Amino acid sequence: MKILGAVVLIALCCNLVTAQEDLYTVQKGDTLEKIAGEKLQDSSLWLKLAKYNSISNPNLIKTGQKIVIPGKTQLLLKVQENFESRTEMEGQNKWIFPSSGKWGISTFGSRVLEQSDRNAPNSAAIVGKKGWSSYVVQVELRIEHTGDAGVFAYWNSSLENYRLRTSDFHRKLQIAKRMPIGKGRYGNMYLNEKTLHLEDSRWYVFKLEVTTHDTYTYLKGKVWPKGETEPGTWLLEASDHSPERYESGQAGVWTIAGGASYRGAKFDNFNLSHLYTHSVKRYPG
Repeated sequence: MKILGAVVLIALCCNLVTAQEDLYTVQKGDTLEKIAGEKLQDSSLWLKLAKYNSISNPNLIKTGQKIVIPGKTQLLLKVQENFESRTEMEGQNKWIFPSSGKWGISTFGSRVLEQSDRNAPNSAAIVGKKGWSSYVVQVELRIEHTGDAGVFAYWNSSLENYRLRTSDFHRKLQIAKRMPIGKGRYGNMYLNEKTLHLEDSRWYVFKLEVTTHDTYTYLKGKVWPKGETEPGTWLLEASDHSPERYESGQAGVWTIAGGASYRGAKFDNFNLSHLYTHSVKRYPG
């Protein structure tokens, strides 16, 4: 394992047309998702294609517009080349711990972040700025016995956030929205859920993609055992069209005790990748 907590902020940038690239002219009825599916054989790359072409609003393309189509490998390599910044989890200088629990670095094959308080009702570790939007957050996590865990996106407070989380002693996977319902009180809205039993004390990869659109926020999540191939499809998808939807926020990890045998949770290899820059400048650099 790598040391937990390299937070990777990735910005895709435009590129000059080379021999490995093609020019595509937008036709009536086209969307970037459709173009990515047809030209790159992977519709999930539509936001990366938008940033590659410096398209500020990827939901708005016009008939006759020219789109540079790189090779899929070239597009993905560009992500790696534009490695923007790193911060080590162990330093914790950019992380906050806004709730209960005993957070620290432990040795578990390698050094990982651990929440080890079995009596903590709700524990979170948060990174980033509230202005961040449209990104993918991914982490490897291991739940020790009867607890639940997951990742945050668009975290604005302990009462305002989205999360991809397990539930019912990690027998279900959910995309959940936490929202205030009174002074210091909250409610959970489950936007989508699926039965998915995770084994105790086994490492899994959690991946949550969240994008901000003009009238809604869209979320996609997947989970798979560490060491296995990432699934080609998302397990859960959900949209929030409510006036109280969240449009930006920090990212992080979360865990909660589920019983007397709970032994905490461990997190490794956290990273966050920007998908594209919204027309409102929200990202550093």
